[in-house]
Amino acid sequence: MGVTAATEKKVALVTGGGRGIGRAVCERLAKDNYTLCIGARTIAELTEVEASLAAGGAEVNCFAFDIAAAEDVERVVAAIDADHGGIDLLVNSAGTSYIAPVAISKLERCEEVIRVNLFGAFVISRAVIRLMMRRRSGRIVHIGSISGQIGAPYNAIYAASKAGLAGLVKSLALEVAALGITVNAVQPGTVYTQLFEQTHGARARIKGISIEQQKQAMVEENPQKRLVTVEEVAEAVLYLASPGAAAVNGHLLTVDGGRSII
Repeated sequence: MGVTAATEKKVALVTGGGRGIGRAVCERLAKDNYTLCIGARTIAELTEVEASLAAGGAEVNCFAFDIAAAEDVERVVAAIDADHGGIDLLVNSAGTSYIAPVAISKLERCEEVIRVNLFGAFVISRAVIRLMMRRRSGRIVHIGSISGQIGAPYNAIYAASKAGLAGLVKSLALEVAALGITVNAVQPGTVYTQLFEQTHGARARIKGISIEQQKQAMVEENPQKRLVTVEEVAEAVLYLASPGAAAVNGHLLTVDGGRSII
């Protein structure tokens, strides 16, 4: 899908931008001349990506904060507003997962998934939407998952958090539709990132198979017989942020090679 490069410098806040999908989104937005404000839990997560993007000529600002801590989020959003006069695009890629059968799951780990993936998405949306309402323009794109649509064995709490995120996206989209703001989500299928071996390694252990066998199982589940790339997810985000997507609102854009329609 073709996207026209941005003609003016816009400001994007990308959470979870230190690795995986979030980093790929930052790299793609940098090509369209966005000023990048990148968030993660620790600055250490952002050191390398900041240096890489800055070396390519991008204007980069990094912030360490907890997406589910309202005071942290308000502080960062206020700082970005003071420095740049607002936020044009929020891409929320912050997230966590927990692999375990429901029957033996640890509730504190489950609570953390909901806190980050769902409540955190609400908190960051709440803070940024206030700036966008003031300017009567803006784009919000959350990174969801097809797990919220089709379920995910051994990862029920993650699937529940992403299903909740889909409800948040649709509801908020209706609230702000008349204000020149759109709210959407990209829902990837299985993506090969740095966390693949961690999450799917846990699945493999539960199933009693090797990580290589688990990866092959994910490939075989995809009608395209491959995993989704972070770059493909980033391109979908860019589309939703583009002028051509002005009428796309409350949409869950699936990027999964057809896995969710089997």
